[in-house]
Amino acid sequence: MPVNYSLLEIGNIISDQKYTLTQKEIELYLKSVQDDSDRLFNDSGIELAPPMSIAALSLRGVVNDLQIPGGTLHVGQEMEFKKSVEVGEDLRCVASVASNNVRGDWRFLAVDLSVLRSSSDEVMVGKSTIMLPAENKIE
Repeated sequence: MPVNYSLLEIGNIISDQKYTLTQKEIELYLKSVQDDSDRLFNDSGIELAPPMSIAALSLRGVVNDLQIPGGTLHVGQEMEFKKSVEVGEDLRCVASVASNNVRGDWRFLAVDLSVLRSSSDEVMVGKSTIMLPAENKIE
């Protein structure tokens, strides 16, 4: 169902998705950002996910669930990585509205992000702001 962005209120959960961070997804991420640096491993020899791959995963649900239209700009983000994530872990990505304002012809939508592992440990928190045409509300 199309999203009417003008109805989104502070605190609304706009995305709640579960993902398994697979080796294939890590490889696709590294290829897409042209990262050929050495992989990261923990003390037990288990491969760790690049932190920004977790941030990208957290935004996947937002983009898909909000049906972000063309002409949208990603204007800022703040991320805090609290714990490392092993490749193959199950993650839950939750996003809620932090602010939703119109300035001139543009809507500024800020989203709070939280990524948790299956044990409910928070591994990343953040905030992302997107700018989309104000008249682009779908009813």
